[in-house]
Amino acid sequence: MNAVVPSAPDGPVEPERLPADRVDALFSKLSSFSNLALAVSGGSDSLCLLVLFDEWRKRTGWQGAAEVLCVDHQLRPESGQEAEFVATNARECGLACTVLRWTGTKPAANLQEAARVARYRLMAARMRDIGAEALVLGHHLDDQAETFLDRLTRGSGVTGLSGMAADEGSGPEGLRLLRPLLSVSKSDLEATLEERGRSWCTDPSNRNPKYKRSRLRAILSLLAEEGLSAERLAQTAANIRRAREALERTADDLVARLITEHPAGPARMEREAYREQPEELRFRLLVYLMARVSGKNSRPRLARLQALDGVLMSGETNRQTFQGSVFDADASGIRVWKEPGREPPGILTGLAGTGTWDGRFLYQVPTRSVGESDAPLCLGPLMNAPVASREIDWPAGWPKAAFDCAPVLWRAGEILTPASATAVLTIGNSCSSADLNLERMPIQGKLPDNFMDNEDADEEI
Repeated sequence: MNAVVPSAPDGPVEPERLPADRVDALFSKLSSFSNLALAVSGGSDSLCLLVLFDEWRKRTGWQGAAEVLCVDHQLRPESGQEAEFVATNARECGLACTVLRWTGTKPAANLQEAARVARYRLMAARMRDIGAEALVLGHHLDDQAETFLDRLTRGSGVTGLSGMAADEGSGPEGLRLLRPLLSVSKSDLEATLEERGRSWCTDPSNRNPKYKRSRLRAILSLLAEEGLSAERLAQTAANIRRAREALERTADDLVARLITEHPAGPARMEREAYREQPEELRFRLLVYLMARVSGKNSRPRLARLQALDGVLMSGETNRQTFQGSVFDADASGIRVWKEPGREPPGILTGLAGTGTWDGRFLYQVPTRSVGESDAPLCLGPLMNAPVASREIDWPAGWPKAAFDCAPVLWRAGEILTPASATAVLTIGNSCSSADLNLERMPIQGKLPDNFMDNEDADEEI
C-alpha cells in the first residue's frame, strides 16, 4: 500500500530572511553593468530591492552609477508622500532619486494599463537622459505566478505563458529589464525588511477586487492550499520558456533559410517550403513577414491568420491584404510587400541629420557642404516620387507593385542615388548622388505568438 503524501503543506511556510550570500548570487549579473536605474515605488518588493542593492554594491565594491526612479502617478492623495518616502530612503542609501510625475487627464477605463504605459514611458525618457543601460525591477515570485495566471485567462501562447524573464532584452519602450528577485517570494522580501527594521508603503488598490490582479492574488491563495503554489506556477512558466526558446530558435533558422528580402522592402519565399512547415511555425513566418515589410509589429487575430494560412496551404493563386501587408501567392511562391493604400508612407522634405522613415529605414545626412544646392532633399515612396515607370530598372521576379513603398531620394525633381545605401532601386535618371546613408532597420520589439480574437495583450507588469 502506497504511503499517503499530503497534496499541500500542513501549515503555512515560514518566511525566510535573505542571507548575504544568496543576495550576492541574485545580484551577480548586475556586476557587468556600469549604469543602472532602479524602479522603486515604496512598496515592500521595490523597497527591498533598493535596500538589498545598496548592501550588495557596498559589500562587493561595485563601482557603477545608479539612480532611483519613482513614478508618482498622482492617482491617490498620498502618492506625493510615498514618492518623498522613496526619495528619503534613496538618500539614506547614498543614491540619487528622481521623482517622475504622470500629469494630465487620466483615462476612466483601463486605468492600471494606462498607468503602466505611462510609467515605462517616463522612466525610459529619464534613462535616456542619464545613459542608464538597464532598469532593475523588484518583481518577485508571486508576481510571476500572477502573470502566469493572468495570461492563462487570456489564452496566451508559449510567449505569454513563459512569464517574465529575469533578463528581458526588449521590454516596454525597448528597455532592458533586470529582475534579480524573480525567484524570491513576497513574504521573504517582507521578512528581510522586517529584520532590518524597515517599513514600507501599502497601495490599497493592490487589495481592491475591482482590479484583476487583486482577484488573482485571492485565487492564488486558494490554489496554494491544493498544492498549486506560486513556486509550482513559476516552475511551469520556466518549463514553457524553454519550449518557447526552442521554437524561437527554429523560427529564426527558418526565416534565414526560407525568406529572401529585397533591400528596398518586399520579401518572398517558396510556397512548397512554406507548406512543409508545422502550423505554429507557419504562423510565425507570416507574423515575421508582416512585421518586416510593414514596419509595424502588430498582433494579428487568430481567425484571420488561419484564413490566410488556409489560402496559402491550398495552392490557389491569390492576392490579399492583411495587417498592412499585401500577400501575393501563385504556384511558384509567396511575395509580401507593404500595402500603400491604408497608411501610405509620407514624404520627408528638407532631410537633415539622422532619423527614420516609415518605421523601416534609417537615414543619415552629413552636414551640407559649401556650394551644395539649396533645394530641399526629399525622401519618399516610389509611388509618389518624380519618376516614370519606364525609367526604372525593375528587379526580376518581383511584381512592380511590390516597390510602391520603396524609398526614393530626390532634389528639385531629380532622382538621387545615396552615396551609401542598402535599400535602393536602380532608376534611369539617378545620375547624381547624394551624400546620404540609407539602410534597412531591424524589426522593433518582440514578435507575438498569441494570436487571439480579443484585444488583450501580454504586457510586462
